[in-house]
Amino acid sequence: MTCLSRRGTGDPTLNAFPVRIVQGDAGEVESLTAAYSGEEIVINISSIFHVPTILEAVQGSARRFIVVSSTGVFSKYRENAAEIARCEEMVRSSGIDYTILRPTMIYGTRDDRNISRLIELVRRHSILPIPRSNRHAFQPVHVDDLAYCIAESLKRPSAVNKAYNIAGANAYSLKEMVRIIAAVLGKRLITIPIPISIANAAARLAGALSRRASLQREQLLRLSENKSFDYSDAADDLDYRPMSFEEGIGKAIETMSDAADDPDQRPVI
Repeated sequence: MTCLSRRGTGDPTLNAFPVRIVQGDAGEVESLTAAYSGEEIVINISSIFHVPTILEAVQGSARRFIVVSSTGVFSKYRENAAEIARCEEMVRSSGIDYTILRPTMIYGTRDDRNISRLIELVRRHSILPIPRSNRHAFQPVHVDDLAYCIAESLKRPSAVNKAYNIAGANAYSLKEMVRIIAAVLGKRLITIPIPISIANAAARLAGALSRRASLQREQLLRLSENKSFDYSDAADDLDYRPMSFEEGIGKAIETMSDAADDPDQRPVI
């Protein structure tokens, strides 16, 4: 088994596994050709936008392709939704047996930049302003559940040439998610609802002041979308049974604590 990594053998998260680690860039055909030479099965867990380069590198050698896409393909507010759809179509028309997995927001890794930030906000504060939304705008999936689906896609003939939504067990509003995180942390938290119009104005101001603003207007617009995704096909074909958000948050908090204690597990900025 070969694993492509930007860090090469210096990647501490991969060194513990019995795999051949090749340093390279998923955006460069030369790197991919060298890494995947002779490999019949290719799994892409990096950006879906690397698909054109990957297909160019493995055409004629790979017989099976597992690609992680995103449920963002269905969003009317995500700027690159059309490009995600184009990459998925390239996979479908490649002539290679494929499985497309579309996870929702992934959490539970040491460098998660979504739920982990929310956990830290709840941990540090007793009062949080929350953009008001009645929509079920989030259905996060734990990374262990996504990993399970990748492995099952390789083993099950029923998964060949299929696309699956890989979502968490239930969908929640932002306020509901914050309350669950507070309950798992055993912390009392007061939330203050903020009208979306005010949050949008703040996001526009933050964007004008800094390109690195943590509050993005696109994210706020997507709060108005109902992102409750049906994963029944994955349940039928892959026997997919996602963990509850409460269980996933408990595991995520444990992972974050382990990373804080181990310098090699801290994210590299």
